[in-house]
Amino acid sequence: MICFRCGAPLSESDFCNACGVDVRRYKKIVYAANSCYNDGLERACVRDLSGAEHSLKQCLKLNKNHIEARNLLGLVYFETGETAAALTQWVISKNISGTNNLADEYIDRFQSNQSRVETMSTTLKKFNKGLELAQGGSFDLSIIQLRKVLSMNPKYVQAHNLLALLYFERGDFEKARREIDRTLDIDRGNITALRYLNEVNAHLGIPDDKNSKGIRIFDNPSAQVIRSGNETLIQPLNDREPLGLGAFIQIGLGVLIGLAITYFLVVPAKERAAQEAANAELYAYGETIDEKNATISELESRVSALEQNNITLSDSLAQYEGSNGAVDANNYLISAAMAYIDPNQDATQVSEYLELIGDDYVETSSSYEFKELYTYLLNDIGDSVAQNYYDTGLSYFNNGDYTLAISYLSKAYMYNANNDNALYYLAMSYYESGDISTATDKLNTLIESFPTSSLVDKARQRLDEMSY
Repeated sequence: MICFRCGAPLSESDFCNACGVDVRRYKKIVYAANSCYNDGLERACVRDLSGAEHSLKQCLKLNKNHIEARNLLGLVYFETGETAAALTQWVISKNISGTNNLADEYIDRFQSNQSRVETMSTTLKKFNKGLELAQGGSFDLSIIQLRKVLSMNPKYVQAHNLLALLYFERGDFEKARREIDRTLDIDRGNITALRYLNEVNAHLGIPDDKNSKGIRIFDNPSAQVIRSGNETLIQPLNDREPLGLGAFIQIGLGVLIGLAITYFLVVPAKERAAQEAANAELYAYGETIDEKNATISELESRVSALEQNNITLSDSLAQYEGSNGAVDANNYLISAAMAYIDPNQDATQVSEYLELIGDDYVETSSSYEFKELYTYLLNDIGDSVAQNYYDTGLSYFNNGDYTLAISYLSKAYMYNANNDNALYYLAMSYYESGDISTATDKLNTLIESFPTSSLVDKARQRLDEMSY
């Protein structure tokens, strides 16, 4: 035993030799906890699991860190089918002490068998469903559920007790007695099962188990009842007397009564059993349909989510692959840079790649590095490209091809906004092509942007001519 304060080993003294704390009450509590543990262990060895559970809980109330008590309580729960409660105790025990703890082995054995874990989970769900049906008055359906539970977990004490109670409510006392006996085979001290047993015995006319050898003499001293396991035998004590006319009359009456019982009781019972079987099958079909509907709903939700995700990805892909998208813009910028550093290509070819990049993409969607390179290339080739575009556009203007003149002169003015000649001849190209409105705007821009230019007087003269 160690001190609760400093952890030093304790001697027979009432005080800790290390820290001096008074440990008299502490020792009493530890001794009482150990006594409860020993009592629980003894009860568990004789399968009095309910008594063992009570003693072990008392032990843990006194000493919550009692590892052996928690591990044994988990085994008691596991033996009665309460796997969740068993795992709870083992996990707590493992957290208290993680070295040389049997709880590790118990948990590993349980978790290593995944089918067992799934079976226990299914068992709990079906038991809860059976309990819900029983509370709702659907005893037959509840019995079917509980049978499924016990087929998967024969040691589930609560399921045995509930099934016995349902049989008792239906008046099927023999079946109730069998379920109670199965419970007592697992847990001999189960209070609920013992209470049910007294009630069932009272209805069956069977004496309490306290009577020696299970023998009871009825009011008729000529017979005795002998219980052997789950069977009850009635044996006469005296020799048989010769049968007379009265005996044959009684036999005949017995036959008639038997036929009447068959007609009025057995046949309806069979019909009821058939109806119960039909209801059970219908319920099973309903469960299957519910599961299928749930699966369909889940799959539909997944399909909807995948469709929405597909739309989002398609939009994102379109932004990269579409017109002026990231992929195209990067390709055009790379091509412009390659043409810029290639001595065999001139500035015009660089400008053609840059013109393929949309202005909207440069302003709103491009990265900082993209915009830096684009601006550098545009500024560096601007003067040279502007002059080439101006010369070509002026040549088309002089030859009367005003459409091409507008195209090239627009680019010349775009690359060099200080070229008043390009702006003037661009306005004249619009005028000659019949677009008076645009020509007027261009001439007004020339007058406002280049007030000292020698072309201002010509621009005003042209405006005067266009006003008539």
